Amino acid sequence: MAPTQVFITGITGYIGSTTLDLLLNKETTASRYKFRALVRSPEKAEKDIRPLGVEPVIGSLDDAELLTREASNADVVLSFADADHLASVQAILKGLQHRPRPANGRKRPILIHTSGTGVLLDTVHGSVAGETIYHDNDLALLLTLGPKQPHRNVDLEIISPSLIGHVDTYIVAPPTIWGFGTGPGNHNSIQIPRHIAASLKNKQAVQIGEGLNYWSKVHVIDLAHLYISLLERALEEPQDDSESHPDRKPLPKNEDAYYFAQEGDDFTYGEVAQEIAKVLKNIGVNDSGLVLATSKEDELKYWPAGSGFLLGGNSRSRAVKARELLGWEPMYTDFKAYIAEEIYRQRRDLRR
Repeated sequence: MAPTQVFITGITGYIGSTTLDLLLNKETTASRYKFRALVRSPEKAEKDIRPLGVEPVIGSLDDAELLTREASNADVVLSFADADHLASVQAILKGLQHRPRPANGRKRPILIHTSGTGVLLDTVHGSVAGETIYHDNDLALLLTLGPKQPHRNVDLEIISPSLIGHVDTYIVAPPTIWGFGTGPGNHNSIQIPRHIAASLKNKQAVQIGEGLNYWSKVHVIDLAHLYISLLERALEEPQDDSESHPDRKPLPKNEDAYYFAQEGDDFTYGEVAQEIAKVLKNIGVNDSGLVLATSKEDELKYWPAGSGFLLGGNSRSRAVKARELLGWEPMYTDFKAYIAEEIYRQRRDLRR
């Protein structure tokens, strides 16, 4: 059987790099897949990507014709790049819809796209502990998400009814991702490192408003395993929708494309601030052990722009589909230890 042609965007990002690394370490990968990947830097392409057995494609998300051409030659597109880059997703979908349908082989291509549970965010600025929890198998509730929610305009392109029967689409929407990644690219996350960096800069743990807002979380390695399980299962799905697997439920896709990735209980960013305060006290940065609550008016004094929205809203999700349909179970749970380790890492970097 010919290998599955896979085109990847965001291969040097936090999620893409880690997922590729885990996938390449599976014994069956070399014979099962042939990879091509979008890379901006020719130097990085030759140094870090080609030695992995991945064919680099030099370009960016703004190269619409290139993306359309690559997608038209792919069985699968793994989109790990910018969740808000609408034009690139439109170009990829155009290519996938124009992909030749072989007499033998995949009749429909697959798109697995990375969004995020920022799509669930409210704007409470740390003042309210949100009670709404979105389950990824509750399609009726997900359909209430407005088109102006973060990432939603791109997601709506991917769940468009016009793609049914032409492209099988899936959306992975991670919550706060923690832990250190692997592979040929970025190994660090955004939210917790940003919170820690702001605290170290101010030499005191800080939080957005009262820090009451909740987020769900997942370790990057567990998240990567979810992508791999989703890919493998999607490739096993019947190509004729009139067919069904005798022993399992169909894998939701297209209009029901969302797959969340959540581990354990939700946390508040106030709890993160308290953990930061403890560590800062232990290492002698701030002996008070106290947390400074920052207001909207003073946000830019303490935080990078946009932090009040990103770290101050509620985003609560439950990964029902991954558990029930993919057998996914997170293994990494020591979130507090990661917070401390990231503080030590950033402090070492500041001292260099």
